[in-house]
Amino acid sequence: MPTRRTALALPLALTSLTGFAACGPNASGGGSGSSEGGGLRFAWWGNAKRDEYTKAAIQAYSEIEPDLSISPEPVDWNGYWDKLATQVAGGDTPDILQMDEGYLAEYASRDILLDLASTDLDTSAFDQAALDAGRVDDGLYAVNAGVNAPVLMANPAVFEAAGVEMPDDTTWTWDDLVEIATAITENTPEGTYGTQQFGAAGDPTLSVYLRQLGAERFSDDGIGFTAEQLQDWMDFALQLQASAAAPSASVAVEEVGQTVDQALFAKGRCGLQSQWSNQVVTLDSALDGAVKILRMPSRTGAAADAQLWYKASMYFSVAAGTAKQEEAVAFVDWLVNDLDAGRTLLAERGVPANLDVREAITPQLADSDLKTIDFIEAIAEELGDPPPITPPGGSSVGDLISRYMEDVLFERADPAAAAASVVEEAPALLE
Repeated sequence: MPTRRTALALPLALTSLTGFAACGPNASGGGSGSSEGGGLRFAWWGNAKRDEYTKAAIQAYSEIEPDLSISPEPVDWNGYWDKLATQVAGGDTPDILQMDEGYLAEYASRDILLDLASTDLDTSAFDQAALDAGRVDDGLYAVNAGVNAPVLMANPAVFEAAGVEMPDDTTWTWDDLVEIATAITENTPEGTYGTQQFGAAGDPTLSVYLRQLGAERFSDDGIGFTAEQLQDWMDFALQLQASAAAPSASVAVEEVGQTVDQALFAKGRCGLQSQWSNQVVTLDSALDGAVKILRMPSRTGAAADAQLWYKASMYFSVAAGTAKQEEAVAFVDWLVNDLDAGRTLLAERGVPANLDVREAITPQLADSDLKTIDFIEAIAEELGDPPPITPPGGSSVGDLISRYMEDVLFERADPAAAAASVVEEAPALLE
């Protein structure tokens, strides 16, 4: 399978997106692949719960538009982007795409996504900041599917088994986290750990940690951190490993390839896990509703210095070359604006950005969803500024950091040299 960047670059160097119509086994007249019978194809990544909710929404929409078929194409996160890149390269792009902030600018800049500002999509009930999160330059290339924030999730059962008290998340520091996680590992059976290895997992913890150093993953001009700042992060990952607060390098790297619901935390073998808040639903379900949501630690012990922010959990986008633009936009409009759609999708993709939908679904939300909304609202006065949007090529920088971090964890490279290499090589990956 070609790499994501190769697959994206090749067809666009040869022809425009609208020229994809002659390519690909299922290509429609507009250049995007369509399901049999002239319907729509809807691709997303997720988990079993998201698949269940989304397929139920598709079924509900079929009662409104019985003559329109919508074919679901769910994939796990690890396979989604390679598959999508291959589909784009073959002129087989799904009509409706779930999109992530890390890839939005790249896909928009390559004319793969439709500018929704030029359509009849209704965004009047959206929180303005949430709506703006889908903009690239002057276009609206994605509509916010939900609002989330970086969180640490704690499993109280693991804390209790270790005889360790739950921290005060408004005052704790990274040193406190290491101390707590080390105590959990030491006081539980082998194979249970105080925390996941944040270094191997990367975001959102990486971005939070850098922001607390006065840095960002990206700036308007390129990368937003120095070698010294990235080395600080790598040193922290080694501290977690050396203290046994987190698992060994081999266990940590293996876990990166697991789905969320198969992680050590979901299996009750880890006390703390970093995630985006929309994943609380899945992990809370795996742990019978026991998950406790915590703020990330800060360097100072002040919650306001944690530098958290609201992020689009994910977006819905429409392929620029779809042969059924009107139908695709209408379905996305229904997904984000219709109250019945909201009652079907609930808050699994994050807290709805449509304020009317958010209000309508709150009475029927499960405890897991309410936990998320309560957390989102609790940190409202503590937020930092949102980070710059990930530029084209930014995902490759993330891969570069991960590769060097793995070398550090396996002691194939020291943090100073690894961080310097990232800073040296990263600019060439950004377009």
